[in-house]
Amino acid sequence: MTVTLAYITFISLAHVGTQLIDVIFSQAVRAAVTHWRAQLTLEQVIESLANPVNLGLMLVPAIEQELNSHNCSCAAVKDYAWAQPYLRLQAVFETGELPDTPEDFCPVPSAEGAAMAMVSAIACLAAIGSDTVSYGSENNGDLFVNLVVFPPGRGKFTDKSADKMSGHTDAVTFPMRGYRDPLNPRIAPSPDFVCLSSLRNPNDVPTTVMPLDQLMTSLTNEHIEDLQKPQYLIGSQLTFRDGMIDILGDELEVDYAQLLYAIQDKWWIRFSHRTTQIATGAQASAHEAMVALKEACAGCVIPLPLEPGDIALVNNRIALHGRSEVGKEYGGQTRWFLRTYGLDTSDIDPAQRHDGSPFMLFP
Repeated sequence: MTVTLAYITFISLAHVGTQLIDVIFSQAVRAAVTHWRAQLTLEQVIESLANPVNLGLMLVPAIEQELNSHNCSCAAVKDYAWAQPYLRLQAVFETGELPDTPEDFCPVPSAEGAAMAMVSAIACLAAIGSDTVSYGSENNGDLFVNLVVFPPGRGKFTDKSADKMSGHTDAVTFPMRGYRDPLNPRIAPSPDFVCLSSLRNPNDVPTTVMPLDQLMTSLTNEHIEDLQKPQYLIGSQLTFRDGMIDILGDELEVDYAQLLYAIQDKWWIRFSHRTTQIATGAQASAHEAMVALKEACAGCVIPLPLEPGDIALVNNRIALHGRSEVGKEYGGQTRWFLRTYGLDTSDIDPAQRHDGSPFMLFP
């Protein structure tokens, strides 16, 4: 059944249930950000991005007011977001006129559409209790990066930017929130959410999501037990490696890591198809469990084609994500997403931040 936004305005969330929360949340963020934007120049909008924490705090009351008009709240949306592998928020922002698609991770061009994508992403994350963060070891700590195809000559980066991407969690070598790295307690947690904002997607290349609850149904009790044991080796993902060497002196690897965590009666996961291996001395069943996990991923892929103006919030604890093959065309009017991270930083130690930045985490 097709439901228009005009109709949604007059119906109660209590009557429609959670299936319309994505739509109501999208509408609330768009209304709040649009009203805020109308009072500022583009230069002022871009300046506000320097402190995403303050910007989020400024926008949340207006989002709350919009949600309240639909018998909803930020608290309800937060609970919903933590129960879902992803939220697809459609038509959250207008892309407007954009320059040609960039050919590198950074910088993000100073264009109206890109600025609105970034502000809207910060607003979405703040409304669900997450600060927008980056890590100094990835792309020099830039808060937003371009997800685009690179031109020839960048080696592994060029190949990876055009290829299919298998299921993974981002910043996979960083500890889960609530845990510390056993060798370096300064290392901040991996993000709770991966936020993708679509500026262009002419070929409808889907982001792919693999929900953890679906993965679990394909695993035996023995597999689940093995995945909780510290018998895996996790290596840094490609975009973090150079930064890790600059900051830490070496690529960060996690020896004898577990992949599956039982946290407050829920399952959380850290995993990367490309960088996870079996640790030395692990039982043969560790390999069998990881093979079963990979097979389960292949069997529960949800394609998520994002239209320009859409934002996806992928839960980095209870879902793996990837994408289909993008193709080798670059620049011009080719695919262009912006990516940032969301994290509940309420228990972050000051030492887990980079000095002088309100958003950049260590390393």
